[in-house]
Amino acid sequence: MSHEATLIFTEPLLRAAVFAFWRRSIGVGFVVALLLVAISLGFLLVQGDTSWVVGALAAVLFFGVAFAAALYLLHYRAALRKFRAMGNPQATFRVDESSFTLVSSVGTVTYQWSAIKELWRFPKVWLVLFSPAQFSTLPVECLPPEMQAYVLQRVRVAGGKIAG
Repeated sequence: MSHEATLIFTEPLLRAAVFAFWRRSIGVGFVVALLLVAISLGFLLVQGDTSWVVGALAAVLFFGVAFAAALYLLHYRAALRKFRAMGNPQATFRVDESSFTLVSSVGTVTYQWSAIKELWRFPKVWLVLFSPAQFSTLPVECLPPEMQAYVLQRVRVAGGKIAG
């Protein structure tokens, strides 16, 4: 059985996809840890502490925020660069029992289902992860319900994880 859909990409959709990836990648634990570091740093500064601990906490906070910002910006810029290279922001998404294919004005790529390590589901987009840092975006509203069910089934059969 095969399915085909036309995927339509927009800048707001790409922002939502990158933010969803960033939020899940960073995780709540990272944000809580940065908040605890910031609170501890603030407490020590209010106390007038100028020890090496203050410097260490400030460095941890700085690099933590810089890492989170860089992660978002790098993925957003890459997504925007690919989006603009497309010219026509549409792609054809074809799926069958053994593989799936994406066709756009930039080119054509076919993957076996086993290439998908994880599929992250969000309300507006699905993120197809090939590695911890590489993903493709599928706009949910472009995928008919039966195609969504088929994609989920093929990812599961191939051993991919589904989250969301």
